[in-house]
Amino acid sequence: MKILVTTDGSERSLCVLPHAARFATATGARLTLMRVLDPRTDAAGEVAPKLEEALERVRGRWDSELRETLAARGIDGDVHVAERAWGEDVPAAIHRAADDLQANVLAMDSRGAGAIRHAIFGSVTMGVISKADLPVMTLGGCPPVPGYDGKYHLLITSDGSPDALSVVDGLGKILSPGTVRVTLLEVAVMKALEPEAEAEARALASLQPLRNRLPGGVEAEMVVRVVPPGAGIDTTIATAAKDLRAAAIASATHGHSARRHLVAGSTALGVVKLADVPVILVKSHAVA
Repeated sequence: MKILVTTDGSERSLCVLPHAARFATATGARLTLMRVLDPRTDAAGEVAPKLEEALERVRGRWDSELRETLAARGIDGDVHVAERAWGEDVPAAIHRAADDLQANVLAMDSRGAGAIRHAIFGSVTMGVISKADLPVMTLGGCPPVPGYDGKYHLLITSDGSPDALSVVDGLGKILSPGTVRVTLLEVAVMKALEPEAEAEARALASLQPLRNRLPGGVEAEMVVRVVPPGAGIDTTIATAAKDLRAAAIASATHGHSARRHLVAGSTALGVVKLADVPVILVKSHAVA
């Protein structure tokens, strides 16, 4: 398995790197740290007879900087400088590189040097998520990696909808027996006059089809958090991840456009903003 971590060269964009490295170590994945080079802008400051010579200088410098970044953090991995093609946007360049490198997971900070509102409106991250056929690991803040031992603990959330089942299909090789421990979580919002016990039973029944889709041999349990109407589901998920000592949260994005869904104030975006661990977003699709 391979995980491709992107950086724009800023320190802020590297916040996800130690979390991705922990994931790679726990699951046996090979990590590659990548930066996208734009020939029209990134070589503008280089004085050289030809553009290709200027680009080669930038490639060499960035290659060294990426290697130094990994070495300074004690991370074993590869580096890659991907050149943005003419007419290609950065998200498309990232996806092309992911295809070329046969990556199974993309990892990137949700904001780079900007604010969370920037991630909602047209950021590279949102462009990557909207086009992604791969799981995208992203991080809202810059928390340290939690010091949890044992198998990599992944908290998979469900809202009980049929499309939520697609998260298991999208996670693919992440769900490897023997290396990943899974907790399936549903936040049950109580209906009018519904006892808490009935809300919990309803959610557990809803989680069972999701559990049935997990690969054989994956260690899993089901957890329900019952909340009253109007409670913050994103806050409940983020708190549950901390209480359950999860290393990451996985969630399916609903709707045909991840951009549209996340801009519309989704729970997934709230979890990214609030959680102390990365959120792995999987583009949802209809499940028969």
